[in-house]
Amino acid sequence: QFTVVAFNVQLSGCKHKMLLRMTQFLCLAALVLLSLMQLTQAVATPNNNNNNNNNIKPKAVVQVQPGNPSGNKPAVATTTIKPQRLVPDPKCLQPLDVGPCRMSLERFYYNKDSKACETFKYGGCRGNDNRWGFRQTCEEACIPKK
Repeated sequence: QFTVVAFNVQLSGCKHKMLLRMTQFLCLAALVLLSLMQLTQAVATPNNNNNNNNNIKPKAVVQVQPGNPSGNKPAVATTTIKPQRLVPDPKCLQPLDVGPCRMSLERFYYNKDSKACETFKYGGCRGNDNRWGFRQTCEEACIPKK
């Protein structure tokens, strides 16, 4: 939670310009800091509730590679594919909310009517959790795999 304090100072000439530039810089720095904090929170927040992994199903793929001509046994390589979500993240059901601020950041949200992740212009503060930085992240969280 951030609070912005406004004040009115009567200055003229260079001091006024310097104060104005410093204020603009500090405001921009606060917005960047806020965006970074929200990004860090989004990355640090797990997509599941109470560490309940019941709705994620990992899959393993086994590949058999041919042996070499000298007659050795074939090599077996096991690869685990990224877990796939069987039900959408609850955040995906929240309505589109651009927030009250006036920045214009391109983000993605899950549109439950069209059942697709779509772009929108995020204002930079508040809003809700149906906001994703990348289309792929939105689709992985909101579009269930069959």
